[in-house]
Amino acid sequence: MPASPGRPRGRPRAVVANQAPDGEAKSDSFFIRSLLRGLMVLSLFDSEHPEWSLNDLARRASLGKTTTYRILRTMELARYLVFNPVTSTYHVGPALFPVSYLVQAESEIARVARPFLEEVVEKTHETVALAVEVDGAVIIIDQRLTPHFFKPASPSQWVLNDLGNANGKIFAAYKSDEERRALLAGDLPQLTPHTLTDPEELEREFERIRREGVAYDIEEQRLLVCAVGVPVFGALGEVKAVLTL
Repeated sequence: MPASPGRPRGRPRAVVANQAPDGEAKSDSFFIRSLLRGLMVLSLFDSEHPEWSLNDLARRASLGKTTTYRILRTMELARYLVFNPVTSTYHVGPALFPVSYLVQAESEIARVARPFLEEVVEKTHETVALAVEVDGAVIIIDQRLTPHFFKPASPSQWVLNDLGNANGKIFAAYKSDEERRALLAGDLPQLTPHTLTDPEELEREFERIRREGVAYDIEEQRLLVCAVGVPVFGALGEVKAVLTL
């Protein structure tokens, strides 16, 4: 059971700080103290301490509150951390998930889905990818490439922050009305001449996706590349992942 925000249990290991003793760091001409402090703060997030308040982090990292806030704000802007305004705490953000998937041998959902991805590639001879959504960002966690000479340059652990792709459209289509309105009120970049950016047109597209269960990317993300995607539902009917061809 995770610790309650603001009441950390025990003393987590400051991994980065322990690996770079202050005396040794000072003797290194390439040492960047502010970066070390940021990594030290980031290392305090673990399974027992998934959330931290500003005050608790400053106290545990032995840093001033202003310095800690600047570190947190920088990481928030880079999406390494996410601030929860309800609990006034920070938790790990989507920018860290590609790294975590690289560190882990495989994520569980990717492990389970891989035989199905390989079967689809064998039957279609096209590239197949599996994506999940973390804090509003879509992450490609696994990909099986086409045997054809032309292979789309979409690496695993690729992070997508737009709606110009079948993955983003499906996750958006199954969100609540309030979440979709907020999404459509935000930045909608024109990635190619074919990218849908009109909020009303996108809302109609979301309705079609919910009705038909299929999303399309007709050269919206990149020219000369098209895709079709379908949702992967969990036991409670929620969209757990998206499979694209």
